[in-house]
Amino acid sequence: MDVVVRKSEVRGRARPPASKSYTHRAFIAASLSPSSRISNPLVSEDTISTLNACKKIGAKFVRRGEEWLFNGVDSIKSYGYFNFCNSGTTLRIFTGLLSLSPFRSVVDGDRSLRKRPNRELVLALSELGGKFDGKEPYFPPFSVQGVVKGGEVEIDAPSSQFISSLIYTLSLAEGDSLLKVKRVKSQPYIDITLEILKESGVKIKRDGNVYCIPGSQNFRLRRYEVPADFSSASYLIASGLIAGEVAVEGMFESAQGDRRIVDLCREMGGKVRWDRERGVIRAERSELEGVEVDASDIPDLVPTLAVLAAVAKGETRIYNAEHLRIKEIDRIEGINLNLRALGVEVRPLKDGLIIKGGKKEFRGVVDSFGDHRMALAFSLLGLLGEVRCKNAEAVSVSYPGYFRTLQSLGVRINILP
Repeated sequence: MDVVVRKSEVRGRARPPASKSYTHRAFIAASLSPSSRISNPLVSEDTISTLNACKKIGAKFVRRGEEWLFNGVDSIKSYGYFNFCNSGTTLRIFTGLLSLSPFRSVVDGDRSLRKRPNRELVLALSELGGKFDGKEPYFPPFSVQGVVKGGEVEIDAPSSQFISSLIYTLSLAEGDSLLKVKRVKSQPYIDITLEILKESGVKIKRDGNVYCIPGSQNFRLRRYEVPADFSSASYLIASGLIAGEVAVEGMFESAQGDRRIVDLCREMGGKVRWDRERGVIRAERSELEGVEVDASDIPDLVPTLAVLAAVAKGETRIYNAEHLRIKEIDRIEGINLNLRALGVEVRPLKDGLIIKGGKKEFRGVVDSFGDHRMALAFSLLGLLGEVRCKNAEAVSVSYPGYFRTLQSLGVRINILP
């Protein structure tokens, strides 16, 4: 579907959905635990992919209102065909978990996921006894079979998901492990993994980029409430800064790196107040200015920051974001194409973008390219003119009710089939 967003005044209160990153990890931990209750998870295309994978390894679950009740498995002996659709997190963590099974599985996904490389993860698991059949750099589909054992392994990881996968896997593998990480982006996502595993009673000792992981551990996640998603909140905050005033509710402290959106908006001159005790972030229309942003730990905020940069006076430089090129799409190129389509001067770099902002009005057509974050961010520029976003249904990956939320804030939206 296409969505047309027209010039609007934004006013009101909104609550973003639960964190996608936490939901993936909580569902998986619950599926490895005897009995768990997960409250307030995000139910979206990506997390449904994780639920389907959890069911295929033998976990049982039922939804009761806002709670999901799980009975997990005590070992992984799965086999067969696993289709993870568009979810990179699901692909990476289950590539590790399936390497604990003595039976052969094939991991696959949609057209986008088939463009996401997994070489470093596969090589690390192979060193520990995993067997893989596929062509480097191991785009899906490829086969995976175990049995991975504990040991010492070193990895140079272009994606934090590789580290999360190894942490889950080695906690269950026979024998203790020493995981040495030479380089990694997006450390906060690893911190979220460690938080969920700690809640599950799994013991891991971290010393810098070295992880000591005892083997044959038992997951014991009992109750967990998924926090609100700061990535999703960033679009609501941006709408207030661009076109009115918004109170974003349910925003309490967590390990999410994307909570930096508050500080970054302030650096740009945005009127943003965060009442941490009440969990409310207020954002008001502001005169924004360009800044320099190190995006190494906040890749999912870059589309939001690019949209704000288009409005801000002066130049914004986003760097250390080369991992954006191996997301659902090459996001650096996607941002470049969409900004140019709206008349914004932009220069893509190998690891980021330089954006010259200051535009007061935006008219034109942008495309999600099948990437939810492109649709979520670039539709907002219609608040200052009129923007048609093609393939906007991609928002269902992480924020299924996004356009209804914007309408509740007063945004004029036409949804076209």
